[in-house]
Amino acid sequence: MQNKRIFLIGFMGAGKTTLGKRLANKSGLPFVDVDQKIEAYFQLSIQSIFEKYGEAFFRKEESKMLEKLIEEFPQAILSVGGGLPCYNNNIELMNLSGTTCYLHRPAKELFHRLKNSKENRPLLTGKSDAELLQYIEVKLLEREVFYSKAKIIVYRDQQDVSSLMKRLELTAIV
Repeated sequence: MQNKRIFLIGFMGAGKTTLGKRLANKSGLPFVDVDQKIEAYFQLSIQSIFEKYGEAFFRKEESKMLEKLIEEFPQAILSVGGGLPCYNNNIELMNLSGTTCYLHRPAKELFHRLKNSKENRPLLTGKSDAELLQYIEVKLLEREVFYSKAKIIVYRDQQDVSSLMKRLELTAIV
């Protein structure tokens, strides 16, 4: 069987982990959450890594983990953190190593999905609702240049398991 590596990318709260687990279950491929692998490796939450070592350290370690997981999993559904594609040429590495799939969601929808989990996400901690919405709009604009390099862009109304299975050609695997 050929290599079949799918990278789900997009802003935090876009549904990468939830959809990734469903796709993995339906396709029979393993599911890998890059953030969970980082937390297990450091035995710290992402929030704690940010607080203890800073974002620059985290981004470097995140890139190292991505490389390690690409080596370890020739076939998998990988959910990556929202910022991962935007640093250290990671989007190019993912495009060379598999199929990147950008789960596109509008800023207002992301706001509604994230406003109750602000304290669990290091880049959102302490923001008021107005600051959160502004942050999402600005970051989404900055990151769009990286996200749009994905091989497949899936808009909200196409983000169901059956449609994605077809778009990602996962039906050939099962």
